[in-house]
Amino acid sequence: MHEMSLVRSLLRQVSELLLEHNGDAVKTIHVEMGPLAGVERVLVELAFEQLIEDSLCRGAQLVIDEVPLSAICLECDVEFDIKLFRFVCRDCESQRIRVTGGDEFRLIDVDIEVTSGCEVRT
Repeated sequence: MHEMSLVRSLLRQVSELLLEHNGDAVKTIHVEMGPLAGVERVLVELAFEQLIEDSLCRGAQLVIDEVPLSAICLECDVEFDIKLFRFVCRDCESQRIRVTGGDEFRLIDVDIEVTSGCEVRT
């Protein structure tokens, strides 16, 4: 399962941030994913549940924002969201478009708790 290695990598990255900021605990891990990210939300959540307890991020909550698939038309320069995987400009019907969002799985921010009771947000 690709999602397992992706979540393992995510937890490693967040653990490094925790250590870098001398944190005590990770409260929230916030990611965004689009429809072309190549991962399934349910499988990401399942992998997170399976891997979180054996990591420095134990007890953290995963927040996933699903972002739309977006593009820009290379003919008329209009930006638009792609609906139903129809890769055609909504204004001029050109198929010459460039995807600008919705094809990634990325870490947005992390809430880290430190001994002083303060929160570090990265």
